[in-house]
Amino acid sequence: MTILIIASAALLAPLIPLLMWSGTTFWRWPAVLPKLDGGYWPQLLSDGKILSALRNSLILSSLVTSLSLALSFFAAKALGALSFRGKRLIELLLLVPTFIPQIAVVFGMQTVFIKLRLYSNFAGLLLAHLAFYVPYATLLLSAVFENYDTAFEQLSRTLGAGRLKTALYVTLPAVRPGLVVTGVFCFIGSWSVYLLNNVIGDPRFKTLPGVIFPLVSVGNNSYSTVAVAIIVYILPVLLLLAASSKALADTSLKKAAVRRAALRRAMTAINE
Repeated sequence: MTILIIASAALLAPLIPLLMWSGTTFWRWPAVLPKLDGGYWPQLLSDGKILSALRNSLILSSLVTSLSLALSFFAAKALGALSFRGKRLIELLLLVPTFIPQIAVVFGMQTVFIKLRLYSNFAGLLLAHLAFYVPYATLLLSAVFENYDTAFEQLSRTLGAGRLKTALYVTLPAVRPGLVVTGVFCFIGSWSVYLLNNVIGDPRFKTLPGVIFPLVSVGNNSYSTVAVAIIVYILPVLLLLAASSKALADTSLKKAAVRRAALRRAMTAINE
């Protein structure tokens, strides 16, 4: 518990000055604490461009995460749970998008997408994201399925459960922590994409990195403006991490409860 508290304090400490600067427009020495006057927040809440970009990023990243998990699930299961010739070669090919510099891949995509009429529209942007994150999710999930015992599925089918019930009540609960972690990484990766959105996407479809990064890089913006922009950018990610950690903790507690119940049943049987 002590280590957890220290680690949490180390992670949250840099956010304290950021929160202070976001609430003020003027903070000069020798004042220890700023005078809170709302900072850049009123302008932000009235700026439809930033709020629209926030909504667009949430929609895009959520779709990329959901589709990446759905499209990679069965491929990851085959890679992780089965042994077959050419398995290592497939895993190596899935790593290719990470070996090649992203700028080369993105501009190569632009040429192809123009010919396919997928350039400068939402469908093309979504497909471009999936080209990066479906292989990524497949590799992450395959590591999860390496520790998965398919005998439970066979037992479920033997007892009369269909494929759908087996997937819902046997497979998904067993790999749920891995799905959550993979989904978090896919969301964070898609959320932070800048170059791909600008090169492939519709210029009218602004995402948050495309609005926040230029805002932060402009030298004449105040510290308050930069602080608010950074908070808006990282807050959804922090909320997602908090929600996913709670889901993982709930899963661990349920597993511990199941183990304790099984142990109690075993002890009762021995005593009888």
